[in-house]
Amino acid sequence: MAKKEIRPIRIEGNVAYVPLTQGREAVIDAADAEIVDGRNWYLDRSGGQMYAKSDAPSRVRMHCLLMGLSGALVDHNDGDGLNNRRSNLRAATRGQNACNSKIRADSTSGFRGVSLHRQTGRWHAYINSNGRRHSLGYFATAEDAAAAYAKASLQMHGEFART
Repeated sequence: MAKKEIRPIRIEGNVAYVPLTQGREAVIDAADAEIVDGRNWYLDRSGGQMYAKSDAPSRVRMHCLLMGLSGALVDHNDGDGLNNRRSNLRAATRGQNACNSKIRADSTSGFRGVSLHRQTGRWHAYINSNGRRHSLGYFATAEDAAAAYAKASLQMHGEFART
């Protein structure tokens, strides 16, 4: 059985583009190209997010390989799982990673931490921290509730806040 041909990495200046399956690419720093070279990478969809993953010689996600963290979580600052430049990656706990997650697809308000309170017709702002939900109050508009969430998120989650 013939060995599969490795798809070549394209380098432009200090940025490298790693070809994935389904016509997608992961972005890394050109200096890291030799770390991910020699493998074929594919598009892995997980929890509504996209990541670069390889199965050979061992199963690994690209961002974990680059950070040298096989058992730990790696957070993408900008929420883009295919942006694996070092400036976009940081080690995180499960809670910190959750703080920086994107808005849920089933959100009815269009904002994180905001939902319509049907009995009053007002917008409820809430935030989760340390496994507990904290109410931030009720507001006349979804935008006012989102502003309350953003302020609380910065205070409670610091650099992992997603506003």
